[in-house]
Amino acid sequence: MIFDGKGLKCPLAFVKAKQALMKNKSKEFLFDDDISLYNFTSYLDNQNILYQSIELADCVKIKVVGDNA
Repeated sequence: MIFDGKGLKCPLAFVKAKQALMKNKSKEFLFDDDISLYNFTSYLDNQNILYQSIELADCVKIKVVGDNA
């Protein structure tokens, strides 16, 4: 399942993405808000969760590939 945060601003996009991650519903996340993107990737870094960042035409896709804990 892909979390689509396009059109949502921080903190709503960040909070909803984090909830989707914690409930293991999503491994791919779409963001078009720079602040939400920064906060989410910072959270992943702090939790030692590995991810890939892919620039798309209208947003950035974050794909969780595992954790390093």
